[in-house]
Amino acid sequence: MIRMRHALTHLTLAAALAAGLGAGLPATGFAANGQTTGQTLQAGQNLPLILKDQITLDHPDLMLSDVFANLPEGLDQRIAEAPAPGERMVLGARQIWQYAQAFGLNWRPERSKIAVVVTRSSLEVPMELISDTIAQRLAAEYVEDQFDLDLFGRSSNMFIAANEGMQLEVHALSYDPRSKRFDATISANGGRMTQMSGKVIAMVEVPMLRRHVMPGQVITEDLITWERVAARRASVTTVTQRDDIVGQTARRPLTAGVPVRLTDLKPNLLVTKGDLITLTVRTGSMTLTARGKALESGTRDAVIRVTNVQSQKVVEARVIGPDTAIVEPASLNNLAALNG
Repeated sequence: MIRMRHALTHLTLAAALAAGLGAGLPATGFAANGQTTGQTLQAGQNLPLILKDQITLDHPDLMLSDVFANLPEGLDQRIAEAPAPGERMVLGARQIWQYAQAFGLNWRPERSKIAVVVTRSSLEVPMELISDTIAQRLAAEYVEDQFDLDLFGRSSNMFIAANEGMQLEVHALSYDPRSKRFDATISANGGRMTQMSGKVIAMVEVPMLRRHVMPGQVITEDLITWERVAARRASVTTVTQRDDIVGQTARRPLTAGVPVRLTDLKPNLLVTKGDLITLTVRTGSMTLTARGKALESGTRDAVIRVTNVQSQKVVEARVIGPDTAIVEPASLNNLAALNG
């Protein structure tokens, strides 16, 4: 008898529910997780309105269709402005119910603690782009030398809509040349203005070695690369000119990726003082050679004094290779000295 009573009870509830639906009574909807959401059937619609709990907009207006799934065609309306990029809007149960009432939707919240979070699909403005924009303004108005910027803060806290281009504008800029500090007011895509501060870091371009160099090795063009470094890393002895490193010889082991000092290098001497060298002179189709003793050391293309071993005359010759120099026939005296 007890089992039959339960069965009759279920049949009675089912019949009452069916009769209520047929009479247009509200029916509770169910969320994807099986919990009720308080939605009711829209008149003339087979599916219940489903309230969304997380909404991310890619357009500037909040629509009914953004808030409710299964909204019938022709009922979509704008209900509010979308939150600004990077910000969020929280809709409570009463506010959502008021929207539903205002637009004639047959929906009511089943519980009072409902929170729908609305955000805008956004991108944070990179600090690198902000730095570049401020640097261009500083270079145009204040700073002439090479420099980089050290922006205070790790993030910009500036956002734009994800489907928009990115356009930055500096509205105001101040700079103190003694402290190297600056303050800027900047905005992205016409949004709210943000204060950015930082410091100008003086930079210098220096040659660095691509790989380690051993003592006595000649530094050639392909061994170096030019890098910008903070000026504080350089000193008066740091190499900053090409001619001060290309063709020079390492005095000691040199490490790749580190600024090179003038004291780390020495000239690549092709002729050493006191060495016997070969002297040549060319005049038209005639070439003469002789042995000479270098009175000076010299690198490639250096002009040194050389004593003709045979005549003991001193001539000036240009170094063209290891222990080899060529005499420019500036006068017959040089030729006579060479011939002895």
